Amino acid sequence: MISKQLGIKLSALTLALMLAGCGGGGSDGYYNNDGGSNPSTENPKNPSTGEEVQSLNASAVVLTDANGMPIQVINSEGAKATVRVTDQAGRGISGAIVTFTATGEIELGSANGAVLTDAEGEASISLVPKNPSLTGVYKISANVEYQDESTTVKDLTFSLQPLNIVLSDIIATTSNLEVGGTTNITLKTNNERGIPQNNVLVNFSASCGTFEPTAVTSINSGNVTTTYKAISANGDLCQDEPVIQAASQNSKTPAQIKVKIDEIKADSLVYTTTSAVDLGISGSGSAASGQIEFTLFANGRPAKNQDVELELTLTPPDFSFVSLGNAKPKIVQSDSNGKIVVNLYPGTKPGPVEVKASLVSNPQISALSKNVKVSTGRVTQNGVSLSVSKQSLRTDIDGDTSTIVARLTDRVGNAVPAGTVISFIAEGGKVDSSCATNAAGSCSVTLTTQNPRPIDNRVTVLAFVEGDKDYIDKDGSNSFTTGDVLTHNIGAFYRDDNEDGLHNVGEFVYNKAKDVLGCAASSFLQPNLNQLDTPNNKLNTCDNGLSAVLRQQLIFAFAHDTPTFVWKNGFTSNQKIAQGTGNFSFQVYGNSLKTVPMPSGTLVNAAVKDNTTFEPVVKLIQDSTDSTKKILEVSGAEPDSVLNVTLASKEYVVNIEGNGKGRVTGLDASVIGDPTFTYKNQTCEAEVFGGDVTVPNTMPLLTPTNFSQGNSPVVNYTIRLKGCVQGDDVKVSTAVPGGKVTTVWLELR
Repeated sequence: MISKQLGIKLSALTLALMLAGCGGGGSDGYYNNDGGSNPSTENPKNPSTGEEVQSLNASAVVLTDANGMPIQVINSEGAKATVRVTDQAGRGISGAIVTFTATGEIELGSANGAVLTDAEGEASISLVPKNPSLTGVYKISANVEYQDESTTVKDLTFSLQPLNIVLSDIIATTSNLEVGGTTNITLKTNNERGIPQNNVLVNFSASCGTFEPTAVTSINSGNVTTTYKAISANGDLCQDEPVIQAASQNSKTPAQIKVKIDEIKADSLVYTTTSAVDLGISGSGSAASGQIEFTLFANGRPAKNQDVELELTLTPPDFSFVSLGNAKPKIVQSDSNGKIVVNLYPGTKPGPVEVKASLVSNPQISALSKNVKVSTGRVTQNGVSLSVSKQSLRTDIDGDTSTIVARLTDRVGNAVPAGTVISFIAEGGKVDSSCATNAAGSCSVTLTTQNPRPIDNRVTVLAFVEGDKDYIDKDGSNSFTTGDVLTHNIGAFYRDDNEDGLHNVGEFVYNKAKDVLGCAASSFLQPNLNQLDTPNNKLNTCDNGLSAVLRQQLIFAFAHDTPTFVWKNGFTSNQKIAQGTGNFSFQVYGNSLKTVPMPSGTLVNAAVKDNTTFEPVVKLIQDSTDSTKKILEVSGAEPDSVLNVTLASKEYVVNIEGNGKGRVTGLDASVIGDPTFTYKNQTCEAEVFGGDVTVPNTMPLLTPTNFSQGNSPVVNYTIRLKGCVQGDDVKVSTAVPGGKVTTVWLELR
């Protein structure tokens, strides 16, 4: 029992009066302002008895169970804590505030732990563990307040131990489920005496299936409810009789129940390969097989372990599936994910492929494969195609570029397998070493101007790739078999830098063949190493096999910005045109050796400036040598032209000489009148009507000798002049893209 004595509370004035009454002097008494005396302040009274409380006492905290029995061990059912507040006579004080405090995760019966004492002076509060699994030693204490007085109750030590929970009355709302169906699972959480217990965490699991939620805390008299779904976490449909189990950390024995699931009845079959399947023919270098996939569903979920029949409905004749060499229908089972994976094995023939999958138990449920074909073979000898963005590059700078695009097909014209590598080497400049084809069978590299630069300004680029020779397929098998004939046998090859059709010392050689057979004739496009350095030293580098390193050559020009002109027809001498009306021809080269054209994109043009104006004068004069005759005389006319003059209603044609003069003699002396004429000054005009005004991106570069002889149209130009005379200006110009502009003036004679 905690006790606190309460002394008499006296004011300072009362104390003074008491001292005065004891002989200390003073007045007859003390009165307050209203004439009454100021009585002494009294102790608080006990509401239950009306008597003064001289001491405030509080009992120790007492813990009791539901039956009112004192305890010191609490389980998840909780307990009641009680404190009694009394006065000095042991009588209960009502209305006192008792505030309880507990350590640990203990939930008290009021929000702030405060309770008022009743008429007997008792204050009680419940305490329950927040988690029924809690264990350990804890404390509870109380603080008592009454009027202005307070006292503290000594701590009480107690311990927690889990309550043994019994999981009972587990029930499935529906015990027979459809495939993928759901049902509610309910149960109760009780203590060992069968009394419902709340706040018990119950976890659910099943041999197949899922729950929502998986863990449930009991509420409302120990009730627990969750929803079971007959679909596993990975999406599989449950079958047969899955076992459902409920367990709790506070329960020694889990609760179990079974549900029965109807037999899986697949209702749809879907082709689930999402991308197109393009298979390479046998021996193409692509993968020797491929796969497609169907998925079987029941109620929208994958259906496993169901029999499905597979058959080929549209394929090339040598195609097989499921297992290598098999073309007959096969029955397979769907896997745990409802998948039917079908292996595909292409033969040597291209063509579309269609596989049908049907449910054995209901053949009307079926699906067909889509976008499957056999098409891709190895690149073939005549299936190598090279194109360029431009063929004549500016050699006066580093970094001018041309893109070389390689397009590769197999012998039936289909794209080769993606990733086929084609290699490149160059006589001059820099070229990317290789590129790998994309799905369309093409790729590109870049040729760039830099050192080394060949003296003749011509650069040979050689491309090569592993592939198949061309052959005549006599048996139609689309494969190289006995009796088939190679159409143009190839073996070792070289890069023909000087373009003479022969391999010369120092030229690159690629030779991986054995000396077996002679090869077909070599060409610049497809060089074949038929000989060594001399024509008489033969080298056999071909064989009867199908495989070969395919090759193809290109020629590029590394041209200068400054043109080299060669004046041809219509010139009396260099840069002097013979006539002002008519055609003149010339050639434009991109180097002094005359082996390359100007850089691609160069503008070649002719322009004129008319500098001459003529005003003819016509006179009728007496012939000084013959008095019976007159002369029609013209001066100041355009040289080398014709002037029509009318005199006395008769027209005369006067031929004008190079000095601008002309005359008609022998007119009769009787002719009189003023001569008249119509004259219009001619305008000097020039037009390029032969040759490329813009040097093309691609062109026939021929061999160096043929090119220098002007046999390529890319260097030949013809200009038509009209109305030009001596004194007019004529010019020929070249303008290189991003480079130099060159103008040459021509003299008219």
